[in-house]
Amino acid sequence: MRTQQRFQILVLNTLALGLLLNAQPSLADELTITTTAIPQTYTLDATIEALNAGTISAQTNGVIKAIYGDVNQAVTEGVLLVEIDNIQQKAAVAQAEASLAQAKALNDDAQATLTRNTRLHKQGTLSKGEYDRALAQAKSAAANVQAVSAVLAQAHAQLSYTQVTAPYAGVVTERFVEVGELVSQGQPLMSGYQPSAMRAVVNLPQYLASQYTSESSLDLTINGATYSPTETTLFPFADPQVHSVRLRATLPSGAATKVIPGQWIKVTMTTGTREGIALPAKAVMRRGELTAVYVHTNDRVFLRQVRLGNTFVRDNQTWHEVLSGLHTGDRVNTNALEQLANIAAEQGE
Repeated sequence: MRTQQRFQILVLNTLALGLLLNAQPSLADELTITTTAIPQTYTLDATIEALNAGTISAQTNGVIKAIYGDVNQAVTEGVLLVEIDNIQQKAAVAQAEASLAQAKALNDDAQATLTRNTRLHKQGTLSKGEYDRALAQAKSAAANVQAVSAVLAQAHAQLSYTQVTAPYAGVVTERFVEVGELVSQGQPLMSGYQPSAMRAVVNLPQYLASQYTSESSLDLTINGATYSPTETTLFPFADPQVHSVRLRATLPSGAATKVIPGQWIKVTMTTGTREGIALPAKAVMRRGELTAVYVHTNDRVFLRQVRLGNTFVRDNQTWHEVLSGLHTGDRVNTNALEQLANIAAEQGE
């Protein structure tokens, strides 16, 4: 603790007095400042949303018999969530089955009559009118079987709708009904989302949307880690209210499980490069609000305050853009902490 305080005092004194160190401390690696290509980046806020999210609604009428899912509960695909009383639906199935049996019996009789009348008509013992009447009745009976079969299929569907299941594996976010409530077709029952598939949504100002191309890159910062999206979609139109353009970025599977819908994250968009001055992060001395670097001039060391811009990674090393305080040709120490330690040693600290 005491050593750290001495270092801070030394740094502040050096900056305040513009101190030249007449001694020649052992120098760490030195970097001669030149212009370099700096990524043209923009950092924006993005909102997380699920690719698959929605509300399950009742597809039949009835009274809620049981509820098996609740808010914040993880469910698997196909698991039963809500059960609706099925007395009416079972009765409808039984009625449709009876109607189908009757229709099939009538159809069998009509088809047998047609077969017999066809034979008699060919023998010339049955009039054309009687034959046509038998043919029409046979066709009507067959069509009636098909119609009643459709009614039975619909009744079975209504019966299946009394068992409300999860369409995919996900998490329940809202529940809108209680046991004993009467629900009707179309009434919401539960809402949820699939946590394994997420995306970030960012609204780009028009000037940024015009710079976004297939060559642009996106970095998604989540809990300090950086991820690249697996897919991006730029909307082909601007929002008429706020005049921004929406950009969607699908998160990789490893990042999707680390976020929740509605969460804010940072999105960094790189649209190209520009010429400027940059330094390795280790070259920068930070103490409180002080941001400075060690500059070597005529075998002496100055601590010079700088103003930093964007941060980027190059060759697995973090770099800072320098907006002011340095010029091309300046010689800068690339390890500020090591230089500070050398100065302290030289001064007997």
